[in-house]
Amino acid sequence: MSETTGPTAEPGFRSRATAASALRFLIVGASNNAAMYGLFVLLSLLGVAAIPAATLTYALGMVISFALHRRWTFAHTGNPRSAVVRFLIANLGGYAVNVAILWVFVTQLRMPQLVVQLVAVVVVASLLFVVMRAWVFRAAR
Repeated sequence: MSETTGPTAEPGFRSRATAASALRFLIVGASNNAAMYGLFVLLSLLGVAAIPAATLTYALGMVISFALHRRWTFAHTGNPRSAVVRFLIANLGGYAVNVAILWVFVTQLRMPQLVVQLVAVVVVASLLFVVMRAWVFRAAR
């Protein structure tokens, strides 16, 4: 049993650990997403369409995200190779959600891509926190 789930675990420890990792996830995610959104804005102003701009910024953001989330957010000590595979799968799912949001709201409904991408970042980040904590960087059993 892990220290957070054992019978002698301090009451509330698990919820505090979750809150702490959520805060670290928010810090890493906010700074990474702000930088990538800035790049998305720049690419958009240069005439790059929404989906190619999102693809480039998403790929770059993933590299930064993996390193910071593995080491700092979740303090993952498990096998990094399997974590990379799970991270890529989770982020491909996140990317698919992001592209679907852009496709529906920008391509089909003609909403402004800068606003839609900002909302998409929040939606995808929320989903990814849950997946990363529960699956990608889960504690060793």
